[in-house]
Amino acid sequence: MKTHSDARPKSRPPNRFPVLDAGALAVASIVSLMVVPVWLWLGHAPLNQRAAPPGFELLILAIAALSTQLISLIQIFVHIRAFGGAVVRGNRENYPVASGLAARLGRAHTNAVENLVPFSAIILAAQILGVSNRGTVAGAVLFLVARVVHMVSYSTGITILRSAAFYVGVLAIILVAAQLPWP
Repeated sequence: MKTHSDARPKSRPPNRFPVLDAGALAVASIVSLMVVPVWLWLGHAPLNQRAAPPGFELLILAIAALSTQLISLIQIFVHIRAFGGAVVRGNRENYPVASGLAARLGRAHTNAVENLVPFSAIILAAQILGVSNRGTVAGAVLFLVARVVHMVSYSTGITILRSAAFYVGVLAIILVAAQLPWP
């Protein structure tokens, strides 16, 4: 016969090394897989060496903005399929709560917009200051790849890859910002 004490869930022992858990190791591995190719591409040449035609970073910014808009359009189609066109076209006063793919797409779009703002500011500052080199090109390309991976992994629910892609995107912004002539 079972008693109440038998029904209690057993607690796991605390992790002695929380920094080294499997999730953190997976994120570090994925970040390495995204960052190392760019690092190798930079090679031993100085970062201030020109690597692409003028305005290349602005092209990458435009593609990043379009990919952010694309996920918004995909989200609209998913909402139409889930709730019907009349509900989506309506005033949304009694709009149903999104779940599953529709909710993940909404969060992915919000995150993409939040990250596009600082990236845009840094790229525009670099262009205005006339800074375009291997570092700015690598950072811009790395940001775009990381954001596309982030959007896909967020919408499909692959959390480890999503987190890794987010941090790679942040590192890419820092790489571009490091090229600016700070006083």
